Amino acid sequence: MRGCHALSRPAPDLTVLHVLEAIEGGTARHVVDLVEHTHGVDHHVAVPTVRVGGVTDELAAGRITAAGGTVHVVEMRRRPHDRRNLAALVQLRSLVRRLRPDVVHGHSSIGGVLARVVATAARRPARVYTPNGLAAGRGATLVERALGPFTDRFVAVSASERDEVLRRRLLPDDRLVVVPNGIPATRPPPLDLRAAAGVPPGVPLVGSMGRLAAQKAPEVLVRAFQLVAAEQGDVHFVVIGDGPQRALFDDAVAASQLGARLHHVPALPEAARYLGDLDVFVLASRFEGGPYAPLEAMRAGVPVVLTDVVGNRDVVDDDRNGVLVPVDDPDSLRSAITALLRDEERRRRLAAAGADDVRERFSVEAMAAAHLALYRDALERRVR
Repeated sequence: MRGCHALSRPAPDLTVLHVLEAIEGGTARHVVDLVEHTHGVDHHVAVPTVRVGGVTDELAAGRITAAGGTVHVVEMRRRPHDRRNLAALVQLRSLVRRLRPDVVHGHSSIGGVLARVVATAARRPARVYTPNGLAAGRGATLVERALGPFTDRFVAVSASERDEVLRRRLLPDDRLVVVPNGIPATRPPPLDLRAAAGVPPGVPLVGSMGRLAAQKAPEVLVRAFQLVAAEQGDVHFVVIGDGPQRALFDDAVAASQLGARLHHVPALPEAARYLGDLDVFVLASRFEGGPYAPLEAMRAGVPVVLTDVVGNRDVVDDDRNGVLVPVDDPDSLRSAITALLRDEERRRRLAAAGADDVRERFSVEAMAAAHLALYRDALERRVR
């Protein structure tokens, strides 16, 4: 179904085909934001009906259409050798022939591979790739190196992700562009998290939001909460999100004996509107690209504790606008959380700096404008 562009938008003079297999979490949100805010572009988005091996963002397709984009169902799968990806290549090739896009923009690893293969075969479109968090491992690195010569612009969503691309020698620096993820500066009207999650009034509340996947280290998060609870008996905890490691998370919660003090909300529409009720926001990630959840917590005036990994360290400057701790270290998380809970003035200072940074450094409008510029540049300087 074709959405209608707002009357105030310029008529599109570029056609971009986005290819997105990972229709979940921040990756889906990133594409929705590009469609909604990158004006002067006729956006087409190829997505599967479900995200196998993850939690499908059921609202993404509707939001893409509402923002003026066109959704095309292409049944891509997360596993590289799934035969449906071969069928997806054929379907994408037909789509490129029909649409004749100026740019094919692949998102996440599978979408990135399929997009660049199809666009290279078609010869005309510029090839843009945004991994939204680089896949780890030797095999993934070899694939990315092989596709480097067929990538006109590689978009890193943080400076530290760019550094990782260069360290792995995936492609030359002159085709690498850093465009931080952005969110609207205006905070949406807040909603009551305590009521939604069943948290008693008046108790300190520490929370996290994200997929229950290995990347987010849910078992480390629960262990850190367990350690905090042992030190401070009145604290409650909330985790918003679901994912492929739900069973591991549930087992960790059962072993923690946190009981009614840990509140799990697998799905919460408009979750960002609830974050302002937190006293501390925590993200225990093992890697990121450019995380959205901390930005939303910072915009809501909540101090954040993040692991010191790619992406996170671009958002937080330690002890200025948040706190950074070592990865896979629940005791360091405990120490950072309890220190903030005991120091209201420090929480206020970090939260104020974080909210200022979101307004000044992580604007969705700036992100969209940078993409429009790189689309035009990639088309003019396409690597043959």
